[in-house]
Amino acid sequence: MNHRGKLAFILMFGIVGAVLSLWLLPPVVNDFGQRLARNMSQPVPSKVDPTIPGPVKPKNDRNTAVTGGSAGQASPDASAETGQLPPVSIPGSSQSPNAPNQPAKSESAADRFPLQSTQAILDESVASTRFAANPFALALFGFIVGMAIGSFVQRQGERLGDKWEKSPTGNKVTLILGTLAGAFAGILVSMPFLISLQGRPEGALLTLGMVLGCSAAMIYLLRSIGPYLPWETASPSRRTGLKVLDTNVLIDGRVYDLIRTGFLDGDLYVPQFVLLELQHIADSSDGLKRQRGRRGLEVLNRIRSEFSLEVGTRDRYAGTERDQVDTRLMKLCKATGADLVSNDFNLNRTATIQEIKVLNINDLALALRPNVLPGETMEVQVIKDGNQVGQGVGYLDDGTMVVVESGQALIGQGPAEVIVTQVIQTERGKMIFADASGDAYPPDPQSRRRVVRGNR
Repeated sequence: MNHRGKLAFILMFGIVGAVLSLWLLPPVVNDFGQRLARNMSQPVPSKVDPTIPGPVKPKNDRNTAVTGGSAGQASPDASAETGQLPPVSIPGSSQSPNAPNQPAKSESAADRFPLQSTQAILDESVASTRFAANPFALALFGFIVGMAIGSFVQRQGERLGDKWEKSPTGNKVTLILGTLAGAFAGILVSMPFLISLQGRPEGALLTLGMVLGCSAAMIYLLRSIGPYLPWETASPSRRTGLKVLDTNVLIDGRVYDLIRTGFLDGDLYVPQFVLLELQHIADSSDGLKRQRGRRGLEVLNRIRSEFSLEVGTRDRYAGTERDQVDTRLMKLCKATGADLVSNDFNLNRTATIQEIKVLNINDLALALRPNVLPGETMEVQVIKDGNQVGQGVGYLDDGTMVVVESGQALIGQGPAEVIVTQVIQTERGKMIFADASGDAYPPDPQSRRRVVRGNR
């Protein structure tokens, strides 16, 4: 997906988020605003001033008794003691005869309880107020959240898409068949529960859980028997382009340069047991082995940080842990149709017999060595004595050993011109014999050829 497609995908999520915010959030925001305003409108109770008289409470006079007759009639004994006549009710009048001839002043509830009346007024004002949420703010909020979710989904989708494209066809078939078979099995298992829970949401949740659980179990079962499935095993004649790296090529280190320059293309894979072997070598008590193991781990980290590298995702095709590392490598390459990248001579021979394609970096380096012919002149630096009297030994940059006759006197003298007398080609490399005296062949300027010298 290009940049325009990514931007359109993220904008689509933003627009959907804005629409959902305008649809779902206004009732929630309005309800929250009303609750917040109601909480803020509650008065804070203050200390009561003792100088302000409170509401008058009726006194329970011991001299006043309520008899079983009509309420409001005083006791005759109490009237005799006080010297006052008992009140006489006038028929047809609601006013007491002893009451003063003044209009009765009615006291309202607001005068008696001012705090309660103020609270009621505030509650009525809050209830009558409608909090209208700002649609522009809600749309902006939903747009931002939707774009963030869209960006996350887009990145995860690209990552899953890359993994899906890089996964072998057998894994794809296993995943699809496992999902379909698990869904069918989950529906069959949940049918009795659906009948008893018909029309209830628990039935749908139970079915969904059954489908997901059965699908995961079926995929795990198919992957565990993957080496025995026909679609999981690749024919050796059909190459997948996968390159399996052995332990010795990681320790050698030249594989990194081949990958960097593009001479080794395709998907790269390092088995988990190869990584464990590197760690075991790096933890060795032998100093030389420990140094080689650490160099292999360093090369592996460089490759993994700069290029696409899979580690341990296909080890189920490599047999059991009881097998040796070389045997597991050959099983892995044969099951996945991969190419083996190794410098091990014996492993290369065995893998070739089993029709496994082997890429040997030593063979590549041997093919790239400069070809020299007898009679040509080359420059080489002699650094040590040879086996014969008067011989000197030097090396080219690619590691080719040059045996120089009469070269003992040239040790430590710097680069010297020698004449090639013989070239011996073997399976393990090339050896050049030369003469520094100049008597082997007559000087011929046209046959002079400079070869890059080395110092090993």
